[in-house]
Amino acid sequence: MRQIRGWLLTSLIASGAALACSSGGGGHEGGAGGGGSSTGGQTNATCTAGSSEGPVQAPVFWKNLRGETSWFASPLVVDLDGDGKRELVAAYYSLFVFDSEGQLLAKADDGDGRVYAPHVVADLDADGVMDLVMGNGKHVRAYEWRAGTLTAKPGWPVDTTTGGNAPEVRGLAAADLNGDGRLEVIATTTQTASTEDGGAQVFVISASGAPHQPPGLSWQAWPRYNAKTGPGNDADRNGQGHSGYGCFGLNVGVGNIDDDPELEILVTYDNHHLQAFDHDGVALDASPWFTNRSSDYSGQRLTWGQFIRWADPEVEAQHYHEHQGEWPHPKWAEWLQWTASPPSVVDLDGDGKNEVIGVPNVEKNEPYETQAYAVMALEGNHGDGSRAAMRKPGWESLPRGGRPISVSGYYPPGGIPAPVAVDLQGDARPEVLVSLNDGHLYAFDASGAQLWRFDYRFDKRVMYASEPVVADLNQDGSPEVLLTTFGAPDVKDSGHLVILAQNGALLFDVPLPNPGHNGNGNGAPAAPTVGDLDGDGALEIFVQTFDHGMDVFKVPGSGTDCVLWATARGGPLRTGQVSR
Repeated sequence: MRQIRGWLLTSLIASGAALACSSGGGGHEGGAGGGGSSTGGQTNATCTAGSSEGPVQAPVFWKNLRGETSWFASPLVVDLDGDGKRELVAAYYSLFVFDSEGQLLAKADDGDGRVYAPHVVADLDADGVMDLVMGNGKHVRAYEWRAGTLTAKPGWPVDTTTGGNAPEVRGLAAADLNGDGRLEVIATTTQTASTEDGGAQVFVISASGAPHQPPGLSWQAWPRYNAKTGPGNDADRNGQGHSGYGCFGLNVGVGNIDDDPELEILVTYDNHHLQAFDHDGVALDASPWFTNRSSDYSGQRLTWGQFIRWADPEVEAQHYHEHQGEWPHPKWAEWLQWTASPPSVVDLDGDGKNEVIGVPNVEKNEPYETQAYAVMALEGNHGDGSRAAMRKPGWESLPRGGRPISVSGYYPPGGIPAPVAVDLQGDARPEVLVSLNDGHLYAFDASGAQLWRFDYRFDKRVMYASEPVVADLNQDGSPEVLLTTFGAPDVKDSGHLVILAQNGALLFDVPLPNPGHNGNGNGAPAAPTVGDLDGDGALEIFVQTFDHGMDVFKVPGSGTDCVLWATARGGPLRTGQVSR
């Protein structure tokens, strides 16, 4: 098949023709990371097949919906009022709601900054009214959908200013943490004020807009960390206490990682820490295998987020378990940095016990230099907790990519290495998909072995990719993988919609039509979203860009019965698990 570029692309869009693709997965040589694409793994049905018309058909450009600068807030397709017709909810700096034909219904533009993290759409308080929640500058804002428009929700917005500093909300999720039928909103921020100065990075907010406070506690549950001592608090936890520093990516995931019915909150920080919280704000202890080596607290237990993770398991063993050898330092040992790595929760081996997947960058030298991005799988707090926060067997040596692509300055921003965990290949075990900022999207099996990788650089020096999404596009029961690309502000052909087969082979490369110019970047940083907006039983693909609003494509021959990971962070609750 052929690539479509320039005037030919414009001509085909004007005539409504299908956008075709380039040839299979190999061949984009050069640039950071080295090498090209590979294919691998199995090709089995994951879902029940529908009425397939044959191979996946090329997406057809439908329309462009004008917006503002997009960051990582993937749009959502949802029926807001229960009338059987779906709406499209998009977030840029303002919140937009479109009808099933793409006509603007409402817009909320009373915010104070960009919407960086994917927004949440759900009925928070189970009152039959849908709520739309976004992190907007230092605020978490919530709106109700009433009488066909957006209305500010009582009790909101929530200001995340602490320690005298006004941060930016960059992580957002929602879940019923304690099983009472109401959803809590979890927000993480870029707060850099110290805990001692009152700074806190993690907020859990009830549907009313008040801090989540389970009954019967003797301590204030949220926000965290706090500077208070005693049971339930942070300042003297395990002697050492807690400290956090800035959550600069989408840094939050939610799931059950222990044996009680309540859900846990996973948060990654910019000080090398990955923390696990109960819904009451109390951090979970890691395995007693990890103990504090500091002379002041020697031998004391550590929570998940009280110690730096190192790439080499032998370094961790000597430092945290044996308390032997030279204290590790990035001059000679690689440590893990979680600056922009949102965690996900998944049962890797089908034993009914969830693991935590994270994608830190691996740093070494002084000043620190990122060597690669790696994938880490950690066990939960199951049973007696003896394996809590320990590496999943088979994942001791971290799967990793090549040296990441670097830019001079801040734009474009690097991609968010958000892991997607679904049964992609029909082997009844989840695969892990992630873009590692080295020019490649990777697929790993449940044991950490690399199945394939796809080179998404398209001969560009600077190119990043979105979080992937997964859906069956031709109703044969075997899902495809979709991603978008983005690059430097002044390179106007960086935006692509890419569709891959189960084995990583390239099916379609669609250059985004009519690109514009934006000083933050060119192309589509947010994960694409798949859903049936117009109610015809087939899927549309929604691609939100830095530079020219949102492109919408139709997929002939597709159906809605096998959408495994529809949008950023797995669904409208953005938990890092599939949510509906």
